Amino acid sequence: MIRHFFISMILAAAVFVSTVPAAACGERVEVRFFGSDGDIFEITNKSRGPMKLASLTIRLAGSRGRLIFDTEFGGPGASMAQPFEPFAGEVGLEAATPVGDGGEVMRLKFSGFEPGRRFEFMIDVDDRVESAEFGRAVVSGDEIEGAGAEAVLMRADGGTSRIRGRFGSDGRALLRGGVCA
Repeated sequence: MIRHFFISMILAAAVFVSTVPAAACGERVEVRFFGSDGDIFEITNKSRGPMKLASLTIRLAGSRGRLIFDTEFGGPGASMAQPFEPFAGEVGLEAATPVGDGGEVMRLKFSGFEPGRRFEFMIDVDDRVESAEFGRAVVSGDEIEGAGAEAVLMRADGGTSRIRGRFGSDGRALLRGGVCA
């Protein structure tokens, strides 16, 4: 009787363990967009292990608000142009490809973007929807929904991996790869 009880408990525990979803691990980067008077992007390397963020690409194409970067006055943007301007984070920003006025793609290259570090920058983002809730010059978090981001991470052995994600209605894109075994 006691033996049958213990076998039942072991089987129940085995079923429970096998139904618990695997936790994400390895490569993980979060990109958050904060629409305001100065549109802000915050990038955080949330990777486990020695995974340096080597580069990040943001693609606005596919966004619900048909977003563009507004980097010069008088172009296709609505108003208040703002070119790329880093303002927080010691991550070894090596390069930012020039973002053309009305462009939809931005690429950043890093040298020392270790896990746990974050980087923030400003750049004006406008929508191209005539009936936008706050007008074309003010972008809400849900207007970036559907835009994409892609990161390249470098391991300690020099190998690289590529991860992708899409922005949700909360203005956040979680890029991740790998699943714990």
